[in-house]
Amino acid sequence: MPKPALALRRSVAGFALLIALFAAGQVSAQQAKAPPPKVTASSVFVVNADTGQVLYQRNPDKEYRILSITKLITAYVLMQRLDGELSDEVTVTQAYLVPGSTAGLRKGDMWSLRDLLYGMLLVSGNDAALAIADYTGSKMLAGEKKRGSGIKRFVEEMNATAVALGAEHTKFADPYGISPVNASTARDVATIGSVVFRDQRLLPFWRCAHRTVSVGGPQARTVAIDSTIEMLGEDNILGAKTGSYVGKNLYHLVAGWRAPSGATVVAVVLGAADHPSRYSDMRTILAALPQDFPEFAVPATSSVAPAETCQP
Repeated sequence: MPKPALALRRSVAGFALLIALFAAGQVSAQQAKAPPPKVTASSVFVVNADTGQVLYQRNPDKEYRILSITKLITAYVLMQRLDGELSDEVTVTQAYLVPGSTAGLRKGDMWSLRDLLYGMLLVSGNDAALAIADYTGSKMLAGEKKRGSGIKRFVEEMNATAVALGAEHTKFADPYGISPVNASTARDVATIGSVVFRDQRLLPFWRCAHRTVSVGGPQARTVAIDSTIEMLGEDNILGAKTGSYVGKNLYHLVAGWRAPSGATVVAVVLGAADHPSRYSDMRTILAALPQDFPEFAVPATSSVAPAETCQP
């Protein structure tokens, strides 16, 4: 693990790139050039993540519980604080085995951080998110020569990271999204997504919709992880994350898309009508972009690297 000062410098450098792209209020104040397509979502925000150009917006600052979209920032903090070193193994405790979506962790298991990240991003495992947060937060406390809760320290870092990225209306109380305190806006989610879906350390974790991981411990076994995010594997989708609360009729989706031109676009739909609608909303938006913004339809030059294919 890098020393705290080194990790901070690397973190600040990453934030500086985003701030440069979104300088002069590009994300916070710029008006979209075209109205968004007709979709069911009550809040929409779409941005060229490479330049900060706002493409579509509708009620971009309406606040929602973001639920499992929280896990995007959990993944980013993990990468920032451990500098992408994910070989360490985590022993699963009973405290990680919370209700809701699961990656299949069992008490006493030994999972690598890498496999926990797959479990968190592909199947939205709440258990995997807690394991990641506790381990990483505890490492941070040890580096700071402090005692306390690893999860609490990690959540503090999540909130600090959101502020540093410019997501001013975003708050977190847990690393997986069950708390009603975990709230954000479409604009803020796009701001976070503009970093996450351009992070070359994270993109491979969405590249394959299926992974088989080896779990150690007293119940050693292999676990099949099949993505619950329908868009993964579709052409030019760099990554995606859902947030759902069926009981309160909340259906959200954020996706990173590689345009034919090579540009990275981040699209957010919050408050879609139902589970299928969030996907149809997203596909409608992505299909409209090359028509409303012809520059995205121009094929990329040879200097633009294509998205890598799945490497199981």
